[in-house]
Amino acid sequence: MKTVLITTSSFAENSPELLEIMAANGLRIVNNPYRRQLSESEFDQLLKKHKPIGLLAGTEKISRAHLEQASEHLCVISRVGVGWDNVDRKAAEDMGILIYRTPGVLTEAVAELTIGLILSGLRFIPDQDWMVRQGRWRKKMGGLLQGREVGIIGFGAIGQRVGELVKAFGASVFYYDLCPTNVSWATAVPLHDLLKTADVISIHAGGNEVIMGAAEFQSIKKQNVILVNTARGSLIDEEALYQCLCNGRLGYACLDVFNHEPYDGPLCRLKNVVLTPHIGSYALEARRLMERCAVENLLAGLEKARAL
Repeated sequence: MKTVLITTSSFAENSPELLEIMAANGLRIVNNPYRRQLSESEFDQLLKKHKPIGLLAGTEKISRAHLEQASEHLCVISRVGVGWDNVDRKAAEDMGILIYRTPGVLTEAVAELTIGLILSGLRFIPDQDWMVRQGRWRKKMGGLLQGREVGIIGFGAIGQRVGELVKAFGASVFYYDLCPTNVSWATAVPLHDLLKTADVISIHAGGNEVIMGAAEFQSIKKQNVILVNTARGSLIDEEALYQCLCNGRLGYACLDVFNHEPYDGPLCRLKNVVLTPHIGSYALEARRLMERCAVENLLAGLEKARAL
């Protein structure tokens, strides 16, 4: 029986029929035994052991070396997610391995989480909750999103949706993107200008290069700026972020993604952060749709590759 390796930390927990669909197509399913992001060596071992014809892939790095090792049997990589920067696409193309992703299905889920994180930072919701639980009835003064200047780094579908939502709260929207979009309600600005003026900075960019490093954090001019990242952990220099949170240059950080996951680094010791365990896709409606699209892509790819 032909094998599909599922490398996401969880799959089909709320859509078990997807496993039945794959089984009905003659596929044996192997789940990620670690239930977290795979290391390169763990991924390597799973490829060697199971020799899958297809991957339902998470955010683990899929390098040329991995693909060369699996090229004799691997036909399709179906990303369970929007991005595919973790995959060496050139190598996959060279080896005739088809790659798919699920664009558009997470826009609302990630945008709404971003709004929740922004409001948590503005109103210090985790801090207030903790004080009540400790028996300390002390109110910490927060602020409104209305009237704030929100700077969005990366103005694709998710960045634009976040912009629409914060605009509805009465905020002004500025954005930085290499390919500016013509919308009447947001202003394109250089990154340096965005960092100088924004009260809230929200990252929705692609790629793996650091966007917010030591130099960028030094460009932040306003006090008590809130930084939100629901895109990719690699876009932020976490050491530089930690220093800025400690010295007061940055007021608050709300992070759903990290360089290494699960995260257990020094940011956990700070009070002026909100840390969530990569839950951007963990809205039931969005998760079901994303997983279904990924399975449909996988089966279509295997059919195209004549592997079914």
